[in-house]
Amino acid sequence: MREVEPRQKPSASADEIGHAAISTQRLAGARALSQIQETWAALDALQDTPMQQSLWTESWLSASGASDRLRVLVTTSPRESTGIAALVHHGGRSPSLMPAGAIELGEPVDLARGGPRVLGALCQALARGPWPVHLPRVLATSPTIAAFHQAYRRRGLVRVGPAKPCPFLSLDASWAEPERHLSPRRRQDLRRAERHAERLGKVVYSFHSPSPEEAAAVLDEAFRVEAAGWKGREGTAMSFDPVVGTFFRTYALAAAQRGILRVALLRIGGRGAAMQLAVEHAGRHWLLKIGYDESFRQASPGILLLCESLRRAATENLATYEFLGGVAPWIKPWTSEERATVSLSAYPMSLASVSALSRQAAARVLRTLRRQWQWMTRSEV
Repeated sequence: MREVEPRQKPSASADEIGHAAISTQRLAGARALSQIQETWAALDALQDTPMQQSLWTESWLSASGASDRLRVLVTTSPRESTGIAALVHHGGRSPSLMPAGAIELGEPVDLARGGPRVLGALCQALARGPWPVHLPRVLATSPTIAAFHQAYRRRGLVRVGPAKPCPFLSLDASWAEPERHLSPRRRQDLRRAERHAERLGKVVYSFHSPSPEEAAAVLDEAFRVEAAGWKGREGTAMSFDPVVGTFFRTYALAAAQRGILRVALLRIGGRGAAMQLAVEHAGRHWLLKIGYDESFRQASPGILLLCESLRRAATENLATYEFLGGVAPWIKPWTSEERATVSLSAYPMSLASVSALSRQAAARVLRTLRRQWQWMTRSEV
């Protein structure tokens, strides 16, 4: 059965919020992104994270081929610039809207916003629409959460649940010597790794802020190093995933065009041993991808490169080092700081929402029955 979305007028409507008129525009399909490209790009510098910027969404839509399922809401105020919700329509039995790549990439996502009024109008426009909206992982400090609660009051239901936190590290001048922050045992391990690396060959750290012309060659080497590690063995390296790999290459080239791309490489004996793919935004270092060649495993090349990367970030007076992803054993020796994230789901009063909530309730009941059956089966043995 083919899903039919309610017809929407392409012309902008006006909502009265406070004393300022805020216009709301609805767009759909592949052309929608090109129509708002300049507007969104002008908003990028105001965003808290790179994942809210136009480059992230544009790159994912290009790599995944999901542009035809794009649904865009734009709210504009003469006082507060613009708010943008560029969401991908996911069909199936429980259709919904989600930010581009939210599930596949797993990073915290959010709406692009210029101020509280346009954000409120954006959420109100979503509440008037037919589809549930899911943000699988959003920073718990985001004003978007309160804006959704306010917009869906008497118009629907908002659910907020736990999600995995994001590790980060607050930088200061002391991080120009990262080793000082390690325990004595960890410092000893680091020195041992350095000596082992030096026995294997000349150790060279290189940090690149490549131009668009230089970026392709640097990315080729970074991709090769990542594929030479466990990710390559398990088939999860960027080189082996046609969609994710294309996304990161497309995004990195676009980031190089903006001057925010950062690629770090460790070479031992002239061979690539470890890599990092990152961007700098809002005075913060955002680590997107890491990898190392397993043939250098005993030299712990990933840890050696991380140490030098932290040193460089501190000497460049960056505020934080954002590890993204989730808490992992290799991060814990360096920091215990975490940014809490939550999952946010908003259901307007619509048949699509009733269907989604009914299926979720049925799934919970089924899980409960399965647990009870397993408990009864074990107790009879």
